[in-house]
Amino acid sequence: PPMKIGSTYLYFDGTLLVAVPGGPFTMGHGGSDNPVHTVTVSDFWIYTTKVTNMQFQRCVGTGKCTAPDLKDNLGYNDPRRQSDPVVGVNWTQGEAYCTYANGHLPTEAQWEKTARGPNANDYPWGSNAPAKDLLNYNNHVGQTTNVISYPKGKSYYSALDMEGNVYEWVYDWYDPFYYKNGPAQDP
Repeated sequence: PPMKIGSTYLYFDGTLLVAVPGGPFTMGHGGSDNPVHTVTVSDFWIYTTKVTNMQFQRCVGTGKCTAPDLKDNLGYNDPRRQSDPVVGVNWTQGEAYCTYANGHLPTEAQWEKTARGPNANDYPWGSNAPAKDLLNYNNHVGQTTNVISYPKGKSYYSALDMEGNVYEWVYDWYDPFYYKNGPAQDP
């Protein structure tokens, strides 16, 4: 498909990928370790949702991934929670899934551009404060939820569940000075 806003691609594992055309965007939020600055990223494709328990189970079944910590993922083997995001995985397990899927974890810049869009939104859905119809947050549900449960909270690029539900891994490692010293192109 063409690399333009609105382009999608149904991937082998059932995920819909969305196109995020390259270009500059505002990254950061104004903290000492994340000052607001302009970054430019190249074109990329990204999953519209977090990887689900079902998708991760398929990778485990191939022997290319190891099972999550079941103490941290009580819903992993629950048939009613197969579309919840996989949790209880470390960075290495997340990267193993990406290798299985012939991809990579998004960089922090790629993730943030997907979440904030080109207009420096505070949240994926815009600037309105978080609300229960936009995301699973502040323990209002008490557990993970299906990755497509909050369509009103989608990002500018139509990625879902970018905020709330669970934490996400990115490719980069934390460095408190990276925003100040990192490259402005494809950090």
